Amino acid sequence: MATAAGLAGGGLDKAVPAEDIGGRSMVAVADRRSKLAGFMNDFSMMSEQRPRPLPAAAHTLGQAVWQPGVHVVALVGASKNSGKTTTLNALLADLSARGERAAVVSIGLDGEDRDAWLDTPKPWIFLEKDTLVATAASLLTPRSFDVVAELGIATSLGPTVVARARGPQPVQLAGIAHRGQLIKAIGALQRLGAAKVVVDGAYHRQAAAHPQVAQRVVVSVGAILGEDPQAVAQAAAPTVWAMSRPTWQGDADGMQWLPGALTDAMIVSIPKGLQGIAVEDPSRILLTSGGRQALRRQGIEVYVRQPVPLAAVTLNPHRPGGHDAETAELALALQCELGPALAGVPLLDVVSGWHGGSGDGN
Repeated sequence: MATAAGLAGGGLDKAVPAEDIGGRSMVAVADRRSKLAGFMNDFSMMSEQRPRPLPAAAHTLGQAVWQPGVHVVALVGASKNSGKTTTLNALLADLSARGERAAVVSIGLDGEDRDAWLDTPKPWIFLEKDTLVATAASLLTPRSFDVVAELGIATSLGPTVVARARGPQPVQLAGIAHRGQLIKAIGALQRLGAAKVVVDGAYHRQAAAHPQVAQRVVVSVGAILGEDPQAVAQAAAPTVWAMSRPTWQGDADGMQWLPGALTDAMIVSIPKGLQGIAVEDPSRILLTSGGRQALRRQGIEVYVRQPVPLAAVTLNPHRPGGHDAETAELALALQCELGPALAGVPLLDVVSGWHGGSGDGN
């Protein structure tokens, strides 16, 4: 069996090129990686293999997400500090509590101790015992993980491997940027025994919400998006709305098929009298709040040929550096902003346990 140390191949001792990974220098990434390794060793000794308590609404979230036949779910954050990592931890902890083998893979770098953009603390990504992870071998410590497969996928942080957590462990995820490689990693995790796979998305990257990648999607919305609930809802609406588009039923009068991505720049060229636009899947909808409102004023609906159903919206009322919001007020503002787009979609705060739904919308 390969080891994390062997696969790392001394890469930490070599000069690190000053290239960016999602806006972060490789030197900074290497520094965080070193801190993470020390923290994981300390955590391994302190944990004594004891299970951690479940977040308050973890089970409710799990019930909403893991419908019969669903094996892969993607997480998408509407912003930084959206609560996506907390949502990820809740899903993994719930699966472990139910005795199902879980696995996680990411499309971006995640699991750092501080946010590189905002310089605010971030929650760790925690894996329960026997959870599988696909990440760079250089981010793993041999005492904490058993490497069970090499994926043949290169990243700026070294080769990607599949590893099994020996006990409750924090982990840092190195993103797999290409969809084909992501699909390969998910397949490997499933062949190695994962019953459920969670795909960790990235801020302003909806690539995880692709029908070849995931069967359901969860969107995380944070209060950091605005000074009041209405401002948060307006800023988060494009992401949540894109994930909840109705399915295109085929050619019809007043409809236009768009083979590529739908962006703000394309709206000016939409023919007058058009009633609807259809794109391939939710990951192709890349509108800002202004673009969405422009379509709304023109009475144009957007459809997808291959939907990835919105399983839930998680709410993070914490506003770093300011006053926290009320979860119920955030939920109400989203319901008012999106109306029928949230019909039947549960809204949850996995930390406080608050949960509700939008019924039939407004």
